[in-house]
Formats: sequence, C-alpha cells, structure tokens
Amino acid sequence: MNDELHAGDFTGNDLHALSSRLTDLADAPAPPSPFDPARVAAVGRRRVLATRASAVGGSGVLAVAAVFGIVAAFAPSAPSAIAAAAAPRSGIGADPLVKYADFGWLPDSLPNVSYEAPIKREDSDVVAQGNKSPEGAPRVDLQPLPGDGPGGPNAHERMIPVTLDDGRKAYWVTQSGNQGQFAGFFQLRFPSKEGRWFALAWDVNWNESPASVAKISGVPLNSAASADNAPPTSVPVSAQWQATLLRIATQVNDTPVPVPMPFSVAGLPANFQPDKAFLWRPAAFGDGAPGTWSALLTFDSDVGTVTIEVGPHGSVSKTKDDKCKTSAGLDACVELAGKVAGLNEVGGPKGLLKLLTLLGLDEKQWTTNVIVP
Repeated sequence: MNDELHAGDFTGNDLHALSSRLTDLADAPAPPSPFDPARVAAVGRRRVLATRASAVGGSGVLAVAAVFGIVAAFAPSAPSAIAAAAAPRSGIGADPLVKYADFGWLPDSLPNVSYEAPIKREDSDVVAQGNKSPEGAPRVDLQPLPGDGPGGPNAHERMIPVTLDDGRKAYWVTQSGNQGQFAGFFQLRFPSKEGRWFALAWDVNWNESPASVAKISGVPLNSAASADNAPPTSVPVSAQWQATLLRIATQVNDTPVPVPMPFSVAGLPANFQPDKAFLWRPAAFGDGAPGTWSALLTFDSDVGTVTIEVGPHGSVSKTKDDKCKTSAGLDACVELAGKVAGLNEVGGPKGLLKLLTLLGLDEKQWTTNVIVP
C-alpha cells in the first residue's frame, strides 16, 4: 500500500500535499472504497494527540483538522449521500454510540468487535478482527453505502456478481494498482434483509506488510502487479474466506441499537456535545492486547479536539498533560489538543472529568443513558 494515506505521516509542512491527494480521491465517482477513513481518523487522532499541541494554529492542531477532513473528503457527493449525512439521528435517546448494523454471525477467528458512530449521522462503522500474531490478523469493516443500491465501480475497480447464502444478489469489488498487489482491501457490497446496502471490506489489521496479508489470505503475493494493472478478475482471498465473508454478510442485522458504555457524563452545555463515540476491542483503536477494550467520546472544533477515554485500570495511556481519575476499577482521562468551544463552561479538562461517572468492569452495569442533562 505505497500510496495509502497515513494520518500520522503529515505535518504542517506537507498539508498541501495531503489536501491535493484528498481532492483527487474525492473527485472519484464511485461509492466509498475499501479505504477506511474512520480508521485513518482514529489512528490520526491517537498520533496527533500524542504530540499534545499547545498552540492554536500549530501544526498539531492543523493535523487534527486535516485528519478529520478525510471523512468528509471521501464521502460521495451525490445528493442522496448528502441528504443521508444531513438527516438527524432518531430514536437513540441519551446514547451517543448507536450501531445501525451489526454482525449476526462471525467465525471464531474474528472474536473482537468494535463500534464507531458519528453523532450527527445515521451511520456507523462496525469492525471485527482477530487477535494479532507476528503475521497480523484478519479483520472486516462493515459500513453502510450511500443511496439505495450498490453504486458503480470507478476506473480502478471491478464489480463481480455473487449471491449471498440465501440468494440475495451482491457484488465483490476488487481494485487495481497497489490495492491489487496482494490479497485484501476489497469489498463485498450487499443488501441487508431490510434492503439497505452495505460494504463489507476485508483486510489485515493496520499497516501490515503485503507478505503478511498474503499469508493470512491464502493467496500468493503478486509481485508483478503495478498501479497500471487492471482490477483483479477474481476475489483475492481463498475460497474458504470467500465463503466465510458471504456467510457474514448474509446474517448482518440492520436495526439501530444503542451500545452500552462504561460511563455517563452529566451537565454538558448545549455548545459542548460529543461528535463521535467509540468502543474498541481490543483497546488502542484495535492495536491493544487481546482481551482489552477502551471507550471514547470526542468533541471536535475547527481548532481542537477533546477526548474522553475510559478503560480498565492501568490500560489507558497517560501523559503529564492528561487529566485522569480512577474509580470502580476503571481509569478515565481527558485529553485536549487546541481549543474547543464550551469546554471552559464545564471548568476545562478537570471540570469535565468531574462530570464523569465510571460504572465499573461489569458490562451488565454499563448504560445507554450516557449523556445526562
């Protein structure tokens, strides 16, 4: 993946190159590609916050803005997509983390399921991945497609008809160029039983080498492939993985359901509300040790980001700039990069931390009543 965007690789000196790259990609007519902007945003957030930008307009804050611009840049510009993004969420109550689809079945090799939800859109990203080994681990990302169909391929994609286990019509979507050098980074586009179209994207962890992906996929590395090659005419994973992916897609559920979180936060002012919620298994945006988890709320502005991160005691990464507390076996930390309107009204990071109630390790005690007046 030599041409893949890595959010942490960009600084204030080369944001122009990032902007140009995003513009080129945004002009493509196809629906979302197997490139995962939500995951890039998550990884970028973690890396950028690690720099602890202290000055508004500094390179760290600009990097945050650039990373989160990726999500908008990769959204299709069709009217139906814009309307869907603008539609208000409904029926979620006080829970900022709502899954609009979920896996009804997964193989034992994908034990870790994570959820990410932008608060202002009826959208979500559901990720299932295996436990890492020296060669990495497979993962699948489930995301809704815009509009009311599978969309069409762009100049670098090929759509291959296939049927789900129950006969529903679906499509494999393969890609040319570096995406086609080795197995992975393709989609299965399919309609749920309720009719909404989704994309199930397959790859191996994050930043894994082509050789690792090839080993896990069961398909040899094609070292002769280049950016000029046509999209593969067959799906670049083993027949066993193809059958597994078809079974996963067949049993996807398309029903909005709030996801319980291990904390609640009370008394947020109207101008300081979360923009995105995460529950990651394993922790550290999927990069943590097996069995770990982390839950996050983010508050974004044009010049900064506030992040609340909660996890089992001892598992949340801390620096001297974080404001943290420990309760009920959990750690909670508030991270600030730049400025976010409304934060001062709650007393800054320390004040925000005081509004947080931690609910413990027992997931039966977690709540969907997360944002409390």
